Amino acid sequence: MRKRPGRSLKLYLRLMRHPGTPESVGRGVAAGLFSAFIIPVGHMLLAFPLAMLVRGARGAAVLSTWIVNPLSMPVVYPVQCYLGSFVIGRPLSYALIKQLVFNFHRNPSMKTAGELGGELIASFFAGGLLLGIVLAVVGYFCTAEMVRRYRARRIRRKQSRINRRKPEEY
Repeated sequence: MRKRPGRSLKLYLRLMRHPGTPESVGRGVAAGLFSAFIIPVGHMLLAFPLAMLVRGARGAAVLSTWIVNPLSMPVVYPVQCYLGSFVIGRPLSYALIKQLVFNFHRNPSMKTAGELGGELIASFFAGGLLLGIVLAVVGYFCTAEMVRRYRARRIRRKQSRINRRKPEEY
């Protein structure tokens, strides 16, 4: 009995089978990864026009924003703030960042937002910019290469099937 592919495999195949060039798919993923770390809510709303701006695959951009999702936020955002605190030159303790972000995540209100403070918010955006740029560059090159390899492999398999069907001529 054949197992049904999981969601991750379906997303991967959707990305690999995108009709655009490998470069446009890579640019779309880069736009999505960049926007995922820049703003905490509405990354898809930023990814779509950003992908249009860089002439990338819009669907790939929207899909790739899900690297930061409700399950990964409690891990990604404190790390992002921690890295950003070094970028702005005011290192914060990871424990403090984690506590403040968890409080805000559990109870999103103006009061808990005020407790975050300007320093933490600045480090959030600085860390997001750093992570967004790094992951966008890595994501572009990795995705473009993965799409190229996937398509070459499909062509080889198709050619192999065609060659097996042909009767051998003597």
